Amino acid sequence: MLSREALLFSPTRDGIPSSDDAFSAQDLVAAQDALEAEARDTIPFAFNECTYEMGYIKQPLYACLTCLNHRAVCAACSISCHGEHHLVELFNRRHFRCDCGTEAMGAGSVCGVTNRKDAPRNTENRYDKNFKGKFCICGKDYDPHTETDSMYQCLVCEDWLHHACLIGSHVDSADSLLATDDFDPVVCDACVRADRNGVRTKLLDRYAGVEGSGVMLLDMQTKAIIGRAVFDDDDDENEGQDDGKIKMNEEGGLSEAKTDVSSAATGEGRDPTDQDRPAKRARLDEGTPKAGSSSSSSAPHAVVAGEAASDLPAKTCKATVRPTASEVTPLKRLELDGGKLNVFFEEGWRMRWCQCEECSPLFDDFPFFLEEEEAYEPPDDPDAHKSTHELGMVALSRMPREQAIEGAIAFQGLSERLKNYLRPYSESGATVTKELIDDFFAKEREALAEQMQQNR
Repeated sequence: MLSREALLFSPTRDGIPSSDDAFSAQDLVAAQDALEAEARDTIPFAFNECTYEMGYIKQPLYACLTCLNHRAVCAACSISCHGEHHLVELFNRRHFRCDCGTEAMGAGSVCGVTNRKDAPRNTENRYDKNFKGKFCICGKDYDPHTETDSMYQCLVCEDWLHHACLIGSHVDSADSLLATDDFDPVVCDACVRADRNGVRTKLLDRYAGVEGSGVMLLDMQTKAIIGRAVFDDDDDENEGQDDGKIKMNEEGGLSEAKTDVSSAATGEGRDPTDQDRPAKRARLDEGTPKAGSSSSSSAPHAVVAGEAASDLPAKTCKATVRPTASEVTPLKRLELDGGKLNVFFEEGWRMRWCQCEECSPLFDDFPFFLEEEEAYEPPDDPDAHKSTHELGMVALSRMPREQAIEGAIAFQGLSERLKNYLRPYSESGATVTKELIDDFFAKEREALAEQMQQNR
């Protein structure tokens, strides 16, 4: 992170003067305003509430590369305790407790927000290469100032992955099989191959690549998108009018009807401008419970538009038959062909799982597959919109009257001395440099130190 001085005197920042150039007081005021605006955008939240006492929760994390052992802290501690350290923003991570002020960050670690010191290690926290500043299967450092590709967080391991590393081409490329709007989350190849927490054997082997499931696989050799949700043939004519009907077979399961994958499904002949338009996806009728609602846990994996979830018996399994160990599923076939096993979910994917009596236990380790997780958000800072001057005036108004008067007198004296110091330069037309201002305040500090010494 750039220091305040680097930000203020960087010639690369629009509207902010360089220390090598002549600039006016107005330029400096504009530079200060720019810095304050950036600070408000970067840190709009209050940082006086450490989340340690909340336990293991999903929350925004910041990995500290300056402290020992590559641990991470909550949003408040990232500012109050580690503001001068090298931090890497990890965004939301689930089941994590703030490491600030714990033994994991080294002996003598103290949380400046709560004064917690050398608390026991958070044994349930899970760490990976992200905490060392490394991301994606490519293992690159993330630099927000130079990164141009989109990145997506794996739903299971929560690593961040480049669009190009997942799909084979940059997000802006016309050759990309999927655009950003074509899918919601992703489960990465590494999690699928490792069957992390059983995600493959319990769920993905049964759904991934199955026609109409909306749980998609990419065959990079044939440029095919496998497993897109199936729509009625007249969807284009009735777009906006029940345009999200998912085809169902007679048994109520996902349709096994084969579709043409030579053009629309494969991406061949795709107009480069198509990536500017959201791809058609399976949508649910407004009467269907939304993900995250209290009734979503009983919703079937696919609902015909206009049909309430409660109309379908919960005891009836709507999923495809669970594959046997010897059966070659679409996912297994892609693996045998040497393909990447990244799994992409179309919009509305949480509503398409079967949650019958037999299938529901499969989600015990994956509740976030059914409902979007609640994540802690730092409280808003009521003073975030105020300038430094406004904050100073508020602080002044809260001071005891005697101290406020003394402060105002001291400020007036400083202002007069600065004017007298700069008057010769103004009269001669000489340029006032940063070095001259630094010299003035250095002398002020020396005078103050000498005065304090005399008063002892």
